[in-house]
Amino acid sequence: MQNIVIDKKGCQLYAERDILMVKHTSLAKTLSIPFAQIQSLTITSQVDLSSHLLTRLAEHNVSFCVLPSSRTGKACFLLGSWHAGIERRQAQYDVVNRDTAKSYWAATLVRLKLHQQASTLNTLQQHRDSGLVTSTLQSTSSQARFLQAEPLQTPSTTLTGIHKIKSLRDKFRKYHYSTTSPTNHASGCATDTHTPMPISAYDCYMPQYPVASILGTEGIGSAIYFKCYQRFFDEKWQFTDRNRRPPKDPINVVLSLSYTLLQHLCQQAVYSIGFDPYHGVLHSPSYGRQSLACDFAELQRGAIDLWVWELFEQETLTLDDFSMSDKSSYPCELLKSGRAKYYKAFAAIRARLSKDALSHAWLWQRRLARHHATNKTETKKQTLAFVSQLPEV
Repeated sequence: MQNIVIDKKGCQLYAERDILMVKHTSLAKTLSIPFAQIQSLTITSQVDLSSHLLTRLAEHNVSFCVLPSSRTGKACFLLGSWHAGIERRQAQYDVVNRDTAKSYWAATLVRLKLHQQASTLNTLQQHRDSGLVTSTLQSTSSQARFLQAEPLQTPSTTLTGIHKIKSLRDKFRKYHYSTTSPTNHASGCATDTHTPMPISAYDCYMPQYPVASILGTEGIGSAIYFKCYQRFFDEKWQFTDRNRRPPKDPINVVLSLSYTLLQHLCQQAVYSIGFDPYHGVLHSPSYGRQSLACDFAELQRGAIDLWVWELFEQETLTLDDFSMSDKSSYPCELLKSGRAKYYKAFAAIRARLSKDALSHAWLWQRRLARHHATNKTETKKQTLAFVSQLPEV
C-alpha cells in the first residue's frame, strides 16, 4: 500500500474507473495509480481535482488529507463510510455524558501520557549516553522497558524532570484493594475479596478529579517535559520552548506538522471502529475539533517526539531546509526541499503509527463493551406480567 503525497502546484487529479490519474506539465506521461494500492493521499499545494475523485476515494476507503497550502487555514480530512455499529457510539456518548466515567478515562489517558513522557526522556538520554542513533519509533512495551531502567549518567535537570513527571503520573495510580475488605475513604467504596468489584462504578478504580483538574496536571507535566526535551537539541535550532501558531523555530515547525498528521491517523482509526471523533473525554467537544482523535493522539506523541529528534540528530533535515526571518509574521517555514525529505521519512513510520492508533481504538472499544455488558447484567430486567392483566374479550 502506498502513501501518495502531492506537493507540486498545478497538478490535476481525477479518477478513471478504479485508477487515480495525476497530470502535470512537467510530467512526460500522466501517472496512473490503482486505488487498491493507495492507503492515503496527502495534498500540500494548490491542485485541481474533480468531485468524482472524492467519491471514488471514499468508496475505496482511501484517507484523504489536505494541508493548507498558504500560511493560513486548517487541515481538511476526508474519511470513508462510517462504521454501522451504532452501539459503539452509544457507549461512547454514555461515557461522555457521565462525569464519573469521563473523569476515569481522562485520568487514565493522562496517566499513560505522563508515563510515556518519562519514558521518552529516558530513551533520549540513553541514546545520548551511548552515542548511538537508531530507530526510535518503538512500541509501548519497549518504552515501558526503558522506563524501568534509569540511566546511570542522567544529568540532574533531566533526572529531576523525570521524577516530577513520575510523581504526577502516580497521582492517578489505581487503587490496590486489601484482603481485609476495608472501606476506601477516598472514593467511598467498600471492597470485599468475596464480592466482585462493581465494574460500572468508575469511582472505585482511582481517585476522582474534575476534568479541569486533570487538564491542569497534564499541562504541568507537559511544561516539565518540554523543558527537558529541548536540552537534547543543538542551540543552532533555537528551540527554547514549545510554541505554535505560528511556530518560531524548525523543531516546533516539524512537531506541529507531525502532530497534525498523527491526528489524521487517529481520526481515521476511531472513525473506522465506529466512534464519533468529535466527542472526547479529555478534550472537551468544540466546534470543528475532533476531540476524541486528539485524545488518542496523546498516546503516540512520545513516539513522534522521538522520531523528530532522530530527524535532526541524523541531519535528515538541515538549516537549509527552513526559511527563518525575524521580521515576518511567520518566522520559520519548512521549504520545499525540506518537505520532500520530511514526507519521505514520515512514510516510513506511517504504517506503524496507523497500526498503533487502530490498536488503541480497538482496545478502548473492547473495554467499553465489557463495562456496558456488566452494566446490563446488573440492571434488573423488566417483566411482562402486565400482559396477563389485560381484560378478557
